[in-house]
Order: sequence, then C-alpha cells, then structure tokens
Amino acid sequence: MESTNSPFSASTFQKIWKKHFIPNSTVESFKFIDGVNFYKSKLALFFNVGKNLTKGNSYKLNDVPDYKNKTFIIYDVLPHLDTEQSNSPKGIGVLKSNQYPGFLIHLDKFKNIDDYLLNTFSKNTRMKMRKFNKRLDACFNISTKMFFGNIDKEEYNEIFDNFMILLKKRYAEKQVSYNNMQASEWAFYKEVAYPLILEKKASLFVVYDNNIPIAITYNYHTKDSLIDAITVYDIDYSKFNIGYVNNLKILNWCFDNNLKVLDFSKGYFDYKKRMCTLEYDFEYHIIYDKKSILSKLKAHIYYNFFELKTYLRHKKWDVKLHRFTYNLKSKKQEKTNQNVEIKKLDVLPNSDELIKIDIKEDTKYNFLTRYVNDFLYLAIKPYTDIEVFKINNDESIFIFSSNTLIQQVEFIT
Repeated sequence: MESTNSPFSASTFQKIWKKHFIPNSTVESFKFIDGVNFYKSKLALFFNVGKNLTKGNSYKLNDVPDYKNKTFIIYDVLPHLDTEQSNSPKGIGVLKSNQYPGFLIHLDKFKNIDDYLLNTFSKNTRMKMRKFNKRLDACFNISTKMFFGNIDKEEYNEIFDNFMILLKKRYAEKQVSYNNMQASEWAFYKEVAYPLILEKKASLFVVYDNNIPIAITYNYHTKDSLIDAITVYDIDYSKFNIGYVNNLKILNWCFDNNLKVLDFSKGYFDYKKRMCTLEYDFEYHIIYDKKSILSKLKAHIYYNFFELKTYLRHKKWDVKLHRFTYNLKSKKQEKTNQNVEIKKLDVLPNSDELIKIDIKEDTKYNFLTRYVNDFLYLAIKPYTDIEVFKINNDESIFIFSSNTLIQQVEFIT
C-alpha cells in the first residue's frame, strides 16, 4: 500500500479524524519519513494521525535529521508491504511490537472465484457453501449492492442507522463490547465514510432481503485492494451461514473488478484463517533518536507497554475486558431467557385453535424471526409460501407451516 494510494493518508480521512479526536492539535509532517503524518501528544510523543483507526500503514525513512530528540509511534504498520528502511539515518532506532493478527487473500493467484474456491476448500466445504447460498436465495428475495463512487445521502444515513442496529443486535448476543460502536468512533466513521465513498477510497457493501439490509460491510480501498474495516450480519439469518455468503459475494465483486487483494484486516476469526492466503501481524513501530537518552527511554517504555498488551491479549484478557465493559454499560434488565421446545407436527391443529399472524407487520412478534428463518432453512420454501400461527389465547405456542413441513415452537417459562 503506497502512501499516495492509502486511504489513511488521504486529506479527507486525516482532516475528519483530526476534527473528532485531536481538534486542538496540529498535524505535522517530517522530512525523515514519507507516508505518515503525526501530531504531538501531551507527553511530547508523536503519534501517527489516525492512530489505531487505520487499517494499515507503510512508510519510507530518509537520511534527514529532523527526528533528533523526538520519539514517534506508528500504529498498524503492515510488514508484508516491505516498509523501506534502506536509507534510514544511522542515528535512528526502530522498535517493533507485534499486535493483532491480520489475514488477506491474494486474488491475483486465481483466475476467478471458482478457481479460488477449488484451490482453497475441500469438495465437501464447497458443496456446503453452495447449499447455504442457494437456500438463502430460495427462501428470501436476496439482492446485493456495492456503494462505491456514488451514494445518495439519505440512503447512506439509512444504511448507517441499520448498521448500528445490526451491530447492537450482534454484540448483545455475544455479550461483549465493541470499540467501533463507541459514540466517538461511530460518529467518526459515519462522517468519514460518505466523502471517502465519493472519492472511491471507501465503500459500503450491502446484502438485502427485499429492501432490508441483512449484512453490511464497510470497506477501505486502494488502487488494487479492498480492506474489510467493519462487517456485520443479521443474526436472525445465522442458519444460512450469512457471514460466509456475504464474504463470497464481496469476493466475487473483487474478482469482477480486477482487484489483487481482499484484506480482512486485523482481528482473528475462524473464517479469516480458512479463507486467507496470507497471515500477517499488525506491528506498532516506535522510532527514536538513539543518541537521545530521553527519546530512547520513552521508546522502550512504550515498547514494553505494547508487549504487555500483547501478552494479556494472548491470555484472553481482552475478551474478559470487553465482556466486563459490556455488562457494566448494559442496563439491568429482567431475565428474559426462556427454554424453547421445537417439534415437528404431522398435521395442523384445528383451524378454530389457530390465529394467523404476520411477524413483519406486527412488531410484537419480531422475536419469532430467527425461528421462522430456521424453519425456512429446513423447508427450503420462499418466505411468502409459509404461514405463521399462534394458538388462540396462548402467547407461548406458535405453529409454522409450509406444504411440506409443519413445526411447533413453544416458549417454556
């Protein structure tokens, strides 16, 4: 990722990031380093603009002495981009701390998506993937849209509103906090994404069921790559493995548009490991003046701090922290967990015992959506071909019916 090609070195990204996080600081550039701009912290350290909200940085060092008596910290350096240091000044020291794992697919190794699947997954896995995709299309009115270079502002706002709804739903199920959902970070993303999409430095990829988003991915773009920044899917569609289906649709778009890399970026997930062709580490680089005792001291203090964070992350303390902060921020609610008993029926109960309901129109029955979708996965029928009933005078028993399958769902308190 050349600095001139990086969305994170673009003036739009840096100006909006500065507005949200360092409004009273000055952005500075230095002649000894190309590709990264900095701001000065209260501790007289220089941090890269964007800090850890970038998804990858690279830089080139030059033999110019304006680094003297200073310490610089660069988050999210990508080692596989071969950051050039061959012309670095002799007085410069660089400490590197491995932080988050990263995963990407080299698309230029494959002719098309079929070639990629053939060389990446077993026959059995490929069959399962096709099954998930076919069943999703069979049961729902699925469409996709890539917003890249153009998007209506009203539609953009609606997508971002749905984005947050799906994120809240997803992480409430996981019961962990998610940094990008913090008010300050989300406000930044919502403001920066729109102009970057118009500049073709970012995109929104959306999977719809009718007109409702069920998967949304926010991406950054370079000339030859797509970088997955934030992705979420509607957990009500989990039975269809919507996460993999969404990734394959994005992958197909990348092949159709002749991109060379699909980068899943930082953070470990099983699907990233299974789909990638390269695993790498995001590095934090600390650049310091070897002849300055104070600069060297600051550099090693921060290096040890980053190494401690890595150690704690390997011990899963980050997961415990995210779970703790989620529980701390969540309002105390009455326990709503219920046991659910699902069984197959041979015939429908008598019609006078049943009341037909529409879970899309009557919002009080939204909690049934996931169970209806799971039923659709088994019945392999369009949503419009099934009927949903509740038992008369009973809000705990529901019946789902197609012409091939009948199922009863009972909520047991």
